[in-house]
Amino acid sequence: MLVRKGRIAAVGEGLEAPARVRVVDGEGKLLLPGFVDLHTHLRTPGREDEEDLATASAAAAAGGYVAVFGMANTEPVTDSAAVLEGLARQASAAATCRPASSPP
Repeated sequence: MLVRKGRIAAVGEGLEAPARVRVVDGEGKLLLPGFVDLHTHLRTPGREDEEDLATASAAAAAGGYVAVFGMANTEPVTDSAAVLEGLARQASAAATCRPASSPP
């Protein structure tokens, strides 16, 4: 598989790697789509003592997840556009894998 700018450019046998490109030997390995966790307790806002955006997304990324959906059971409740926008900014800055609502 050939990847260019983070996107799959070609799949097949006998692909030629351009100069100065990192080549990964995939012999005996599996190539799978990234996992998406649809049930993530991010705990932000309100319970960052248990988990926060950085630690939850780092754990997800370590397990092969590329995106997470945060559950809506935060305390305090995310009940305004301003709070949601603030969470999106925090996630963009702190997350290891992207929040599922963010563009790739």
